Amino acid sequence: MRRAGWLLALTALIALAWPSLTQLPVGAQSAEDGPTVQGTRFENSWPDSVVVTALVADAAEVESATFLYTILPEGALTREAAELNQGDVTRVRAEFPTRDSQLWIPAGADFEWRWEFVYTSGETFETEPQIWRYEDPRFEWESLKEGDLEVAWYHDRGVAETMLREGLQALEEISPFLGLDELIPIKVYVWASTEDARQVERIQSERFEESVITGGTRVLADLVHIYQPSRWVVRHELTHVLTKLAGEGPYGDLPAWLDEGMATIAEGDWLARRGGALQFAINNDQVLSLRSMESPSNRPGFVDIFYGQSAAVVLYLIQEYGADKMNELFRTFKEGSSVEDALDKVYGLTRDELDNQWRESVGLGPREQGSDRSTTIEDEVISGPEVAGDDESTGQASEDGAQQSASGSDDQDNQAQQQETEQAAQASDDRSAQAEPTAASRSEEQIAERTAEIERRQGQRRSGPIFEIPGPFPWEYPLIGIAGGLVLLSGLFLVRVLTPRRG
Repeated sequence: MRRAGWLLALTALIALAWPSLTQLPVGAQSAEDGPTVQGTRFENSWPDSVVVTALVADAAEVESATFLYTILPEGALTREAAELNQGDVTRVRAEFPTRDSQLWIPAGADFEWRWEFVYTSGETFETEPQIWRYEDPRFEWESLKEGDLEVAWYHDRGVAETMLREGLQALEEISPFLGLDELIPIKVYVWASTEDARQVERIQSERFEESVITGGTRVLADLVHIYQPSRWVVRHELTHVLTKLAGEGPYGDLPAWLDEGMATIAEGDWLARRGGALQFAINNDQVLSLRSMESPSNRPGFVDIFYGQSAAVVLYLIQEYGADKMNELFRTFKEGSSVEDALDKVYGLTRDELDNQWRESVGLGPREQGSDRSTTIEDEVISGPEVAGDDESTGQASEDGAQQSASGSDDQDNQAQQQETEQAAQASDDRSAQAEPTAASRSEEQIAERTAEIERRQGQRRSGPIFEIPGPFPWEYPLIGIAGGLVLLSGLFLVRVLTPRRG
């Protein structure tokens, strides 16, 4: 009796479910099974877009398809509608931009992708997520990997090995100052030259395309581009990966002086590049204010001062208060604190108090209330000519700094910020002019001395590249010397012949 009861119950359940089962069209399948994607192909239309195609079986009842992808490790989900061409085998095609004003996918980025199919019944099906890496297809890339660091290269293995070695050292040296015990996998892509790196950076304007490409930049949380391979560039840019990991909070970026200061210290020999400009600024009390160094800009002539001073301020904090306090400072920023709150919580200082403490440490007096000769300087990118020496004027720094190029921040085009920068620059020029006697008040002797000084400095300015192509060897000088030697030997020979011998 019990078995008969179970059979009756099962028969009743089948009878109830039968109408819904028979409603599926012939050849259709449930969304749980899904269509069969037989292959997905990526066609890299460098540098503007990527075309994705796939062949799909069992898709007769599919009404639409969408390509879904996310740039790792922190990108948002992006949807691209796909063309759907149905037949014996359905073909789907989607195209997404890689380099326009709305979306930029940097070379070397990994992204997670999948297909989404919608049935005529409204049900949806998504394929399993997979990973694809977007690369510059003009070159055959190879990679070296050790620990958490991977270096991709195509031209010179020796350069790649140097980048790997210096990068690992920078990660090991800087991590303790940031309180980082564990790192994420990091990728470094190395181009052989700036010419090879053309079309790699983000589009900002036609003028940007014609400017000098920077030495390197962090383009994603785990990805660094190197356009001019050198040990200090890779160390600097990899440090930006660490500072982002250690201190970038939910409400904003780190202040530029802290981010760039730590990255500049990581270079190791930063004083050789930035020390001259920094010392000139200290000697002439033209150092920047800490407030002006919190947000990025691109003021030629002050870039080396900015990087040198940022490193000096960070070093002051480490030497005066210790590495543990620096760890705490980054943790505080990570929690979302503002600059003023973070400095107060960790050091018990305001920005202006820290500014004046550092000024005192280099022999300068407190900054006067409302006195600010500085402006804001470029944050993300590093490049350009180096400082020639301590005694060079900011005039040369301004001329050399004109070769700098902007990168990464959409805020650089903000009109209000440009006006603020121009006003600060004008104020600086006015104060510089007031610091010297006017032309009307100078004596003829002072004018003559000033003119001679200007001519002397103009003669020292470097107008061409550091390494010049040598001219032809002056062969006339050695030939003249050889000819003179032959004449001398001939004279000695004649004297020997004409001198009568003694019997």
